[in-house]
Amino acid sequence: MSDEKIESVNSLGLYLWLALIAGSLSLYIFRPDLFEPERIRQFFSANMAGGLVVYFIISTLRGFTLIPSTPIVLAGILVFPPWPLWLVNQLCVYTSSAILYYMTRNMHFDNFFYTRYPIQVEKLIVLLRKRELPVISVWGFAPFIPSDMIVCICSVLRINVWKTLLGVSIGEGIICAIYIFGGSAGLALLMNWLQF
Repeated sequence: MSDEKIESVNSLGLYLWLALIAGSLSLYIFRPDLFEPERIRQFFSANMAGGLVVYFIISTLRGFTLIPSTPIVLAGILVFPPWPLWLVNQLCVYTSSAILYYMTRNMHFDNFFYTRYPIQVEKLIVLLRKRELPVISVWGFAPFIPSDMIVCICSVLRINVWKTLLGVSIGEGIICAIYIFGGSAGLALLMNWLQF
């Protein structure tokens, strides 16, 4: 693909992303009642399958923002049962990471990381050359650190996509299980305590 086509695809993606943000903010400003926590909880309780599909789409697209998945997982704890949430979250890890792995060079994320975090990237490259799967898994487990960064680095270094996905899913699977099952149990205890 030529540089001009890549630039036009990048510009289109940027404009679509900005339109999505503007539309969401407009909806929030003009219809704040749609965002009330009780209303959201009722919607997802009545539409579990639809809600999980929406969660899946949001979590998959989150990878392009390079925002850690932790806030979305914590929000999911409030409205979904633990097992379906964990399973859908694992699917999101695979889809988001796979898309990001293949789109990294086209979206110039490699340049972003090399220019903003050159020292960290070099250290990570040295570690990855020694032990790929354990480093990817530990990175995926680290809370509040975007696992998308390790996916981008693995793409740039051309580490096998399946090894990358396996490593990220191991780390994310463990930390998200702690968040989801521990958070759900803690929330249930809190709700029981508040009722007395």
